[in-house]
Amino acid sequence: MIFVIGFVAWTAFALVCYAFLRKATYNVLDPLFVTHAFVPFAGAQLSVLCATGLIAWVYFHLFCLTLAAYLVGGRLASAFFERDVFRRLIVESVDRMRRSEVNAILFITVALTFVLAILAVQYGAQGDARQGFARLFRPLVVLQGGLFLFSLVLLLSRRLSTAMVVAWITMLVVPSIAFSGKSVLLPIIYWFGMRLFIHGKAVSLRAGIGMFAVVLLGVGIMGVLAYRASNATALFYLFVNRVWMSGETYIYAYQWDALASLRGSYHVSFTAYMLHPITSLVGIRAYDKPLGGMLFTEATGSDVLAGPNPILPVLLDYFFPGAVVVPVVASFVIGVLVLGIRPMGIALARSRSRYFRLGGIAAAVFCPSMGFLDTSLVLISLIGVAAVAVIGLLMELAFTRRPTPHAAPMATS
Repeated sequence: MIFVIGFVAWTAFALVCYAFLRKATYNVLDPLFVTHAFVPFAGAQLSVLCATGLIAWVYFHLFCLTLAAYLVGGRLASAFFERDVFRRLIVESVDRMRRSEVNAILFITVALTFVLAILAVQYGAQGDARQGFARLFRPLVVLQGGLFLFSLVLLLSRRLSTAMVVAWITMLVVPSIAFSGKSVLLPIIYWFGMRLFIHGKAVSLRAGIGMFAVVLLGVGIMGVLAYRASNATALFYLFVNRVWMSGETYIYAYQWDALASLRGSYHVSFTAYMLHPITSLVGIRAYDKPLGGMLFTEATGSDVLAGPNPILPVLLDYFFPGAVVVPVVASFVIGVLVLGIRPMGIALARSRSRYFRLGGIAAAVFCPSMGFLDTSLVLISLIGVAAVAVIGLLMELAFTRRPTPHAAPMATS
């Protein structure tokens, strides 16, 4: 019976997510689709927890309402998203970049990735410790993230051969293993999906199976290196556990009552929490740990910077306890703003600056993906893309040759 409840809930949430996100996406390898694949698992796990009496049904209802509001807001914003226009702008934006600029950005990204990899090995950033490492080296990590997203778009360039693309992707992804999670190989999936999209090709069953194998490979690599998995059974358990535990925030928050325990000790306002990724860059920290990390610490007693994503319904329930209308309205607004990045990125991709065009494409493709699971990651990725775009614009202004005015002809008598 429990299996049936979980399966029915997963199917229902998967169909709802697909129906509302379909307009905003370009194929099933779109980052928006890939990351939202975890939402149905979170909903299915929550339904099982509620059906077994471990968590009150009121939290399942809040999950459904906030998810519906978020998706409706996103669907409203995606009404301005046009696939054909997006495809044309991706090709135009990449083609405008000179070969020397493409190589320079890729080289800088690889160099910074290797620097972070060396630091990660020295500071032990593998596994769950990567969150502490990311906070310690936040400016470098954010900049590398922005450059990485730029690079994935640039690797669609027709000036690069297949062998060169494979070489660059390898140099970008392999060092990232030292400070990345189990999704270390997802960039390969995203790049492949974009490549199919700009060539007007659908994702075939064979390609889908191949990309799923890439996901399994990424989980296997991190399982062996970071979690010391010793055999295939352990790797399989790690994969299944991480997929099914997409809603583990609910276990810490409600089954173990960590959310109620935090209310008297976690002093931060909703606005300050949401803006923390921006204010922390200038030394104004709203908190030491995000809500997911605080729930993990409260529930386990382990004072480390680790924990699950603070999924949106739980986040809103912390700041607006017992309310329904405010979380629903907030979810709707967040859905509009997050999914609105796509049409806004398209608008930016029409600008005169080559780097702003490329930044608009990178933001549109990658930044909206984690909006429901961890809104702060949307801002962090946006900051990284914006930083690279601004630096590129300054370089454009500094090195663009301005026409020399001709001297006026001398008058003759």
